Order: sequence, then C-alpha cells, then structure tokens
Amino acid sequence: MRVLHVTHQYAPAIGGAERYIIDLSEELAQRGHQIEVYTSRSTDYHTWANVLPRAETIQGVPVRRFNALPRRGHTWRALQIGVHNYWSGRSAAMAALIYYGNGPICPGMFGAIVRQAPRFDLVHINQLHYSHSAIAYAAARLAGLPIVITPHVHAEQPVTYDVDYLLAILRGSEIIMADTESERTFLLGQGFPSTGVVTAGHGLNLAGFPHQDRGAARARFGLPEDAFVVLFLARKADYKGLEPSLHAFLRMRQSHPNAYFLAVGPETAHSQQLWLTFGRQPGVVVRGAVDDAERLAALAACDVLSLPSTGEAFGIVYLEAWAYAKPVIGAPIRAVSALIDDGQDGFLVPPTQVVTLAARLAWLADHPDQARRMGAAGQAKLRRRYTTGHIADIVEGVYTRARRHHATRP
Repeated sequence: MRVLHVTHQYAPAIGGAERYIIDLSEELAQRGHQIEVYTSRSTDYHTWANVLPRAETIQGVPVRRFNALPRRGHTWRALQIGVHNYWSGRSAAMAALIYYGNGPICPGMFGAIVRQAPRFDLVHINQLHYSHSAIAYAAARLAGLPIVITPHVHAEQPVTYDVDYLLAILRGSEIIMADTESERTFLLGQGFPSTGVVTAGHGLNLAGFPHQDRGAARARFGLPEDAFVVLFLARKADYKGLEPSLHAFLRMRQSHPNAYFLAVGPETAHSQQLWLTFGRQPGVVVRGAVDDAERLAALAACDVLSLPSTGEAFGIVYLEAWAYAKPVIGAPIRAVSALIDDGQDGFLVPPTQVVTLAARLAWLADHPDQARRMGAAGQAKLRRRYTTGHIADIVEGVYTRARRHHATRP
C-alpha cells in the first residue's frame, strides 16, 4: 500500500504521539508498504522553530518537512483567548484563534498533498488537535483520498477534540483509530458510529529496549546500587504529576532514607518554579531533556515509574517502564485506567492523594519481590498486546477497510 502519514512532528522530535507514528511508519515500511511522512521542521511545539532539514530518509522512511509559522507570545495569547471564550458560544472566530494558536501551520503542506495525491492510496493523520490535522484533512478531501486518523483524544481535556473544526475532521474520516478501548467507548458516546471507530493503540519496538546493566545505569546518575529509585520521566508540565510525585517521595523518604527521586525530562516554567520553591533536597536528582541512551538508562535504573498524569491519550512511557519490568503508578483517568491494572502491574492513584501515593511508594520499597512480580506482569502484557508488530497488524487491516469504505461512498 502507498500511504502518506501526516504528523505535527517526527524524529528526532520526542513525545508519545511522535513515538507512535515513528515506530508505525518504520514497521510498515519494513513490511513492504510505501510509507512517506509529511511533517513540520520542528522539534519543539512551544516555538515550532524550523530547525530540521527539509527532506531526509530515516530508517527507510522518506520524510518531507515544511516550514511552520513561528509560535510566539502573540500566538500563545491568541490560543488563550480562543480557549477561554470558545465554549460560551462556539464561535468561528474563537475556533480560528485556537487553530492559529495551536499550530503548526505549514502553508506549503496543503499544496504538496494535493499535488502528490495520485501517488498515495490514503492519508493517515496523526494527532488531532494540532493545526496540521486541519491542513491535511482539507487537502486529502479535496484530492479525494481516504482518510484515517489517530486523534490521541484526551477525554478530560475538551480542547483536544471538542472544537467544531476538529469534530468535522473526526466525522469526515473513514476510520478513527482509538488508543484504548476506553477512548473508543468515549468516542462512541460522542455520537461517532461504531463501524468508524477501531481500537488500535500504541506499541513498542522491543528491539529499541536492549538489556541494560542496572549498576551502570545507576552510576550514570550518581545513584547508589542499593537505593530505592522513583523515576519521573516526561516533559515537566504541571498536569504530568511531577509536583505530587515529588511531595509523595519526600514524605516516604522520611521513613526510607535510602530512597532517591530521579526527575528526567524537558523543563517547563512550572518545573523551574518547583525547583526554586523546594531548593536542593536530599535524594533528588534532576535531569532535563536527554537522549535515547540516557532515557533508557533512567528506566533501567529505577524501581518504579511515578507518573500520575491527568492528561494522557495513552501513556507510552508506562510501556517503556514495562519493557524493563518495572511497576508503574498512573492516575485513574480514562486512558490510563484502560492500560494499568491496579494492583497487578502498577497502581492507579489520583495526584491529589499525596498520602496514598507516598504509601504506594513505601509499599513497593518494602515488598521488592511483589514489586518485581508487578513489573513482570506489565512486561508480559506489553509483549502480548502492545508491540509495534501487533499494532501494525491492526493498522494494516484498518487501511484496507478504509479504502473499501471510501470506494463505496456516494
């Protein structure tokens, strides 16, 4: 099949949605499909700065990148105004501000899709709420191509789906691929037909998670060999759960002085203020943005991943922790509850319940055998359901079904 993948960012950009389309593109290309990627030249959604080459081939996948309009102070203000006022009247003007503020707006992408349409059997749009999705959708419709979308809907965050032009994209696509069964149930509850929503999900290419020596991994971060290590691994945005994880760690460390907290991920204004507020704390090790090698070392070094995030469409970092057989802690939101079996391969704890979170961390520290069994259960689930190969099997079927459905449209 000849498939165009359109996404807001692509390798070397990092993030759950980026990882999804990167791994899927490479797996499908290895299976003999002709996959091409259209995306922005950015690695940073805060600015949409045009820093990457316009064209290159990555792991057998041709990638064409387009200049995006920069995201500056006035762009963010437009987004804030739109989000603050849209739902009171759902006006087109406020929707336009949301579209403009979200980005990436890549003016050259629309024409390229229309011109190159005869070369493709369908278009797969990755990530709904960024503005590239509207560009790709309009171009694909004009060119008469079937459209599949993986929206990565955050059910608890209406801005990721509940805007009229975003809903129009969902309604006009042949098939919507949900990350979890709970996302599918949510979309069906919004009125989308059951025949048009398929649960696919994220997957990991396990070859990208080789064995790591735990001692060497810990030495890389200055962590003692016999420590109990709590890992936070994500962009340090306020909704990701860094602050409650830190509070819970400091609470449990009062009774577990050998505990360490490793916070890894790009800093934000929220996290920078948090570090200023708390100052230097015993047992707290902070790293900013890291490369793949250091990210894998962090996963190998930890005893548990703590990420009680309240804004996830899936949460691929939980799979990454399971790749190294580590138990995980997430928040009981719709998407994460569909992934983590509470008490079996991890725990579900609301980020507001810091005392409970601290107690879960202490229990894992005090019961290492049970903690290892939980991590092993997560790893078994990953291998059974969430490999890239398994997800690609589903997606291949979705593509065939989308083309058939498009051919029978009136």
